[in-house]
Amino acid sequence: MPALQVKDFPSDLYDQLRECAAAQDRSISQQTVHVLREYLHAYRQGGGSASWVVRPAVERPDAVSRTCSRTAETPEERSERRRKLFERIDALPKFEVPDDFPEPAEIVRQMREEHDDRIVPELSHIR
Repeated sequence: MPALQVKDFPSDLYDQLRECAAAQDRSISQQTVHVLREYLHAYRQGGGSASWVVRPAVERPDAVSRTCSRTAETPEERSERRRKLFERIDALPKFEVPDDFPEPAEIVRQMREEHDDRIVPELSHIR
């Protein structure tokens, strides 16, 4: 999976991102992907128009609250929101996993080995 590094990231924006991530029980990395995914989805829906940047907060106020809630949820509200989410997950179609399907740990191990196979040759000239 590609990595993204942003140089000269404004500290105030980083602080806001960190607050959003904490409010949504996400890591900063997860929140960054979430925010970018939401933006790009709305951007595509708007036909790639640069004017989208202003529209979503007006046309889709729920997008702002889903991305970063400034209001603190009570534990009961958070519990209810999660209960509804799990209900939606439970309602998804079920599927059978083949018996010969690899275990998640094996998939991760293979991905790491593939990553190492690509990275190690590139780093060999550093030594």
